[in-house]
Amino acid sequence: MTSTICGWLGATVVADAAGFTMSNTPMPPAWGDPDMSVLRLNRRPPPTLPLEVFGDVWGPWIIATAEAAGCPPDYVASPLLALVSTLIGHARWAQATPGWAEPPHLWICSVGDSGTGKSPGSDCLMGSVLPEIERRMLGDFPDRHRDWEAAAERAKASREAWEKDVRSAQKENAAAPLPPAPIPQEPQAPRLRQNDVTIEKVATLLATAAPKGLLIVRDEFAGWLSAMTAYNDAGRAFWIEAYGGRPYRVERQKHSMPIDIPRLAVAVYGGTQPEKLAGLFNDADDGLFSRVVWCWPEPLPFRLSRQAPNGQWAIDALDRLRLLELVLGLAPTDAGQPLMVPLDEQALPRLEDFGREMQERQQMAGGLMRSAYGKARGLALRLSLAIEMLWWCGVGGMTPPPARISGAAFLAAAHLVADYFMPGAERVYGDAAASDEDRHAATLARWIVRTRATEVHVRRVLREVRLPGMNKADAIHAAAAVMIEADWLRQPDASTGKRPRMAYPVNPRVLEAANEPVG
Repeated sequence: MTSTICGWLGATVVADAAGFTMSNTPMPPAWGDPDMSVLRLNRRPPPTLPLEVFGDVWGPWIIATAEAAGCPPDYVASPLLALVSTLIGHARWAQATPGWAEPPHLWICSVGDSGTGKSPGSDCLMGSVLPEIERRMLGDFPDRHRDWEAAAERAKASREAWEKDVRSAQKENAAAPLPPAPIPQEPQAPRLRQNDVTIEKVATLLATAAPKGLLIVRDEFAGWLSAMTAYNDAGRAFWIEAYGGRPYRVERQKHSMPIDIPRLAVAVYGGTQPEKLAGLFNDADDGLFSRVVWCWPEPLPFRLSRQAPNGQWAIDALDRLRLLELVLGLAPTDAGQPLMVPLDEQALPRLEDFGREMQERQQMAGGLMRSAYGKARGLALRLSLAIEMLWWCGVGGMTPPPARISGAAFLAAAHLVADYFMPGAERVYGDAAASDEDRHAATLARWIVRTRATEVHVRRVLREVRLPGMNKADAIHAAAAVMIEADWLRQPDASTGKRPRMAYPVNPRVLEAANEPVG
């Protein structure tokens, strides 16, 4: 009789010519549906960017530029907001009440795995638009610098002559002549962005070359955060202060005179990979991260674009913001003051409602999200000014800059904060809290899908595959335990002898559920 095998009450029943015999080997249970969120560390889904808040002109420009870069529109909108906040700078502050005003400067970080389009998304603005606007800022600076060189040489010659006269007077026991005027301070070329983020360099530029403020651009945002105290123990405190726009004094070891900054505020833009943020959130919350807004969309399928972004239009539009000037006083030494742009009366109750909603969310939140909600009111006020000015500069023409922030602009800003930036922060902070086991499980899951693996053989993964972070068998076993819970793997078969083969079978439904390989 031909043998047949069937399952019955978890045992294997074998029928043959001699009759029925029962094996002691239990049949494994049927595979369940795998939890595919393991691939993404059980990450919260990203919020959808509300493109309508950018208006009828900038919204389509963001979409077209993102299509040209082959990236999500989020990676274009984020550097746009950071650049707009810098161009407005201290020329305009958003004012809610006579006692509450905010500078417009924003700190924005684009988060995403390598190859998801962070850099291409910012290339048009950071690589083409910003350099051209900086070039226009130069104006007559080359002529002024030549005048300084001539004045500096004259001052140097006068000092050399004075030193000679002092020596002569000393020999003749006569009164020494008064010293000449000091060598004038070298003028700094006006600029918008800075990559060197040492405290003294940033302070010097804010006090001389960038009275409206600076945009700190960092390709690796996490590197900037982690290196704040590398050369100066006060570095982190300086950067926390660099958000509020208050007066600040930087003492210098090699110079007797400190650097006085009338309003310490900078904008910041950069990008990073989610894994690089994980280790930064372990320290006590000092308020630094609550100043950052996070942009982390899902990647798009790669495709080639046949169009170029309209960078020239953006240059001409944003250059209108560059022309906004500080309000100069009567004193020759006055560095200028911001012009306050108050909220329209109809926007004030909306701000109160929004503030109460953020307070309620804050009471329900913990950890870093609690601090993020605490900054939400100020963030919405800053964004409302940026949005109002963005709408204005995009229209063109000869209309004067807005003198008030409209209710529509504040509603757009509140929508962006409550429904985009706050959920984005939850996504980032939740991902950073993931354990090493969860991270390794996600790495292993992506390898399984990419290679269509049917088993995870521990020795092979160690010796041949060499996945990041899994250079020890214990790490692979710990990741496998997470994946067993998620119905991706099963325990290795232990019935093959004294030393079982350490290979975890892969659920066949995994490859069915994965529509395409995940890189």
